[in-house]
Amino acid sequence: MSHRTRNPNPSTWSCTNQGIRTARIRHHGSSACLAIILALFSLAGISCVSAQPQTERISGFIIGHAGFVFEDPFRALFMQDPLFTYTLYPLPPDLSNHDKQKLDRVYYPRTRRVLIDSYDLMILHDARIMHFTTDKIHDLDHAFRNAEMTGIMVFMGSFLWDWVFDPTILRDLVPISHHEAAKYAGFKVVFRRDRDPVFLPFLDLGIENVMGNAVAEMTAKQGATIWGDIVPQNQPWLVSWRPGGENPGMQWVLIQWYWDGWWSEKNNPYSLDVATNLIFHSLDRPLIRDIQARRQARRLFATLQAKKSVALSTLEWAESFGGNIQTLWNRVNQLELEMREAYADYYEQDYEGTILFLESMSPKVSEIASDAVRLKDEAMFWVFLSEWAIVASVSIASGAVIWTVMIRRRMYKAVEATRLTRI
Repeated sequence: MSHRTRNPNPSTWSCTNQGIRTARIRHHGSSACLAIILALFSLAGISCVSAQPQTERISGFIIGHAGFVFEDPFRALFMQDPLFTYTLYPLPPDLSNHDKQKLDRVYYPRTRRVLIDSYDLMILHDARIMHFTTDKIHDLDHAFRNAEMTGIMVFMGSFLWDWVFDPTILRDLVPISHHEAAKYAGFKVVFRRDRDPVFLPFLDLGIENVMGNAVAEMTAKQGATIWGDIVPQNQPWLVSWRPGGENPGMQWVLIQWYWDGWWSEKNNPYSLDVATNLIFHSLDRPLIRDIQARRQARRLFATLQAKKSVALSTLEWAESFGGNIQTLWNRVNQLELEMREAYADYYEQDYEGTILFLESMSPKVSEIASDAVRLKDEAMFWVFLSEWAIVASVSIASGAVIWTVMIRRRMYKAVEATRLTRI
């Protein structure tokens, strides 16, 4: 299984360093001993590398339209699924090239090495990137052709025209040669059965009955793979290929409007899972073993995360009122350490173990949330009590002064009436 490993396992480095030190110690020995040592060193290196986990988190870079956050299945997937981590570059399509270049300096990876080492795939969501400098264009071309980076190009408008017909090296990356934006409205997708089983497990779940709202006409290049067609228009719906290069990544093109469309979870509850399988296939990872179990595990993660967020917000509130949150904060940190086991099981697609562990953790999170609320109530009680005491004491003192001065008039002296007299 081919998969890029960005963060080498420390054990690999320790094994390698130990092998180097051994080779240096034996350097003055016989040639036979040296050969044995080198062989052992090679075996040790192989064993160390093979021991590296193949289920790291998947890192994505999302560049493009700043709106429609929850209508983009890949962006929504990265936000909800703990397997994925992402960096977002909001690039409004209507900015000038000068303003876009300012945003590049803030959001875009500064060097080719940072781009390749930091991300497994790139989502180009309505990304008008023709303002890119020559260096950035060559960096993208190198990442997609020689660094096994997957590219998913999601287009809603006519500016794919820039990619297809603009005279840059990027047009050779796109697996289509022609398109017309939003030409067809009202369609269903029929997946081709003779393809790899990326989308076929979802057919029994009814994804071919989901209605789409608008899609473009596109023509696949020779050598590209068409995964599904829209009917009744009989046009390609999803196209991919691996371009030429030393180590190319898979490149996908999907042209479709998202508003209440095929990829919307309101219409297609399995859209995130379809996107997950697409990414797994692109990165040569095992496809989803149990779709329903994965969905349940993802919901449990989301529920626990929501409860934890409420607990943390309540703790911050209690701390602002002077509550001592150290004990509860330690419990939250301990919970995070225990959750690593659930994350590891989820990354390895051990969904049964993940679900059992998360269900056992749910009462702990609820207890922490309840204790946080109780601590907040106690802190607020003392705050309200002290404020009430201050207000009551000031009221009593003010009332005593008013009673003494204005009603009983102890501070006043009786005086005789005065009249004007002539001098």
